[in-house]
Amino acid sequence: MAEIKKVGIVGFGVMGSAIGLNAASSGYDVVYKELNDELVQKMYDRFVVGALRKRVEKGKMTQEQMDQITSRITGTSSYEGLAECDLVIEAAVEKMDLKIQVFEDLSKHCRPDAILVSNTSTFLIEKLMERVDRPERTAGLHYFFPANVNKLVEVIRSKHTSDETYQALMEFARQNRKVAITVKDFPGFAINPIFIASYNVLDSFYDGQTYNVATLDDISKEALGVRFGIMWVQNGSGLGTAYHAAVSMVEYLGDTDIGYPPVPEALKRQFESGQPWNLEDGPVSTDPEVRARVRDRLLGAIFSIATHLVDREVVSLGDLELGVKTALAWPKGPFALMNELGMDEAARLVRLADEEGYFRVPARFKDGVPAPWDLG
Repeated sequence: MAEIKKVGIVGFGVMGSAIGLNAASSGYDVVYKELNDELVQKMYDRFVVGALRKRVEKGKMTQEQMDQITSRITGTSSYEGLAECDLVIEAAVEKMDLKIQVFEDLSKHCRPDAILVSNTSTFLIEKLMERVDRPERTAGLHYFFPANVNKLVEVIRSKHTSDETYQALMEFARQNRKVAITVKDFPGFAINPIFIASYNVLDSFYDGQTYNVATLDDISKEALGVRFGIMWVQNGSGLGTAYHAAVSMVEYLGDTDIGYPPVPEALKRQFESGQPWNLEDGPVSTDPEVRARVRDRLLGAIFSIATHLVDREVVSLGDLELGVKTALAWPKGPFALMNELGMDEAARLVRLADEEGYFRVPARFKDGVPAPWDLG
């Protein structure tokens, strides 16, 4: 198995810096690349020194611990500066052409045995790596925001990823104190198809009146048993990220035999306004019919895409259940929720999602009501 000691990161913004700090805190040497020397220094001061100094001031870290971490992190403005890295993680902005070019450049300048991975949220790994020599050393390594706090990492295997590359990445995730799940190369991978579908459905109800932000957020909290609702989480990830990820997922799956909920006009308008969802936009409706209408469609969409992912062996049932609970902080995953509601009710909601044009009925539900999910 390849041994990883030095990690390169392309793009040292909010996500890339969190990945780098996580790796450096776990004992790895980290080299991050930015566009020019000025930006290298600016990002180092802001995202390394600035972030760690705040932790020291709050008593969450000693100065000695901070010094140990900063001593492991250096920066470069050239791809040559990544030449000795054992693993390079691409965390550039979510533009496919840019990422393809990054990996072409990495392929030219990195060692031929260096593992090259992308932290993309939705793009297919095989497509991003199409210009890389020795594609068996490529994969996806998808962290979740905030990457230095959220425990989940998806290790994405394309059809080219070798066993050695996969095992090295699983061990790297373990050494970084992450919960790693295995996912096949699929649009959005495993967790994002579920989360993006959930907010596409929820946002589509927004009318600023009966279905205001506070009501929709509250319905999602009740339906999923979560502390922070889906409207709140969208604000945290950024509506620009939410909107572009939704567009990407619909482009990938909307016209397939899986289907996907359309991008809501309300999300597009809110993103273009430059403002987050106003979580104080109430009052919260307590009308049972109003709430049931949204809840049923939200759960139906979640149950449908989760079943499609398992039916198509994109991810195992156990890994998907674990991943949803870890990354999204849902007390129960989609399969436990289906079992809890009863499979008759789960089947009704899945068929409702089909009637609404969100998803086609998954194979497991086509012949009627399946047996409860075996959660071990």
